[in-house]
Amino acid sequence: MIHFLANGQEIILSQPFSVSQYQNAAAAGSGSFDNRFQANYRNPVVGGETGLFQTKTISFDTRIKKDKEESMNYFGYGFQFVNDRIMNGVMQNNYFTLNLAYHIFLDQDLNSHLAGGIGTTYAQSSIDNSKLRFGDQYDYRDLLSYSSMDYIKPYPSNFSFNAALMYTKHGGKNFIQSGVMVYKYDKPNVTFSPFNKASDFSYRAFANCDFALNDGEDGEEGNSVLLNFNYLNTGLKNKFTVGGLMGLKIKKDYDDLYKMYIGCLYKLNESYIPTMAFLIKRNTFGLSYDVYTSNITAANIKLSAFELTFSRKIGESRKGSYSNRPGRMRTLFD
Repeated sequence: MIHFLANGQEIILSQPFSVSQYQNAAAAGSGSFDNRFQANYRNPVVGGETGLFQTKTISFDTRIKKDKEESMNYFGYGFQFVNDRIMNGVMQNNYFTLNLAYHIFLDQDLNSHLAGGIGTTYAQSSIDNSKLRFGDQYDYRDLLSYSSMDYIKPYPSNFSFNAALMYTKHGGKNFIQSGVMVYKYDKPNVTFSPFNKASDFSYRAFANCDFALNDGEDGEEGNSVLLNFNYLNTGLKNKFTVGGLMGLKIKKDYDDLYKMYIGCLYKLNESYIPTMAFLIKRNTFGLSYDVYTSNITAANIKLSAFELTFSRKIGESRKGSYSNRPGRMRTLFD
């Protein structure tokens, strides 16, 4: 008998502005508007084949007691759902996360604040036996008439948790944000084997900034430079992502900003990620494409991935203006 250990691939997304709660639980309720909806779709391409791996993420966050302007500090909460689909649906991992964060403002203008967040994740996996084929080694149809040494659980599940800290400064010409998070997004054990390895803690740290280069007409927002840094430790390896985008103002119609970001991120020793995103009023659209710099197998199978994102701000800002708070710049990370 041959026995081995296998570790599931960590879900790593290439557009950090589209996954606020996945990046840091303390981001729940941190947007300038009352409510925020975010969605992300990632589809790697392996050797020209698509659909082998797909990740879909949706999230929503809001504030508690957001109507009481006399209270500077507030609670935020949110939920996030992640569906990780493997080998055209042979295996699916689903994660449902609830996050709660408390935001403490550090100045009277409400431009900078510190937030702490905690969350819990319910994870559930499923395997479609009808799609498993390994010649005469495994065929689920044989199990209908013969005894089996099948060790696959039907719907394994478990709970895990996360905790995070985040600092944000959001002024008229700059946006600075950094945070750290420790979490366990476990993939449930899919077999009855007693030799399953317990998962390790993962650690994430990040820093985002967006600096205005100049003012637009009549003091309105102009062009900017956005920089991003991400660090992830999964217990087995370290992953670094760095890069920047140029923010180009298209036009500003009353309180609504039209802006395009274009640039490139780099996952160290892994891939380049050309990225384009648009701020259109209260909506954000993003498109990126991972171009991997190394082969994943000795057979020279090429790996790449495209990612689509969408974000929508809903309601009013904390000060009650229709768009962003007057004097505060707009950014992809908002």
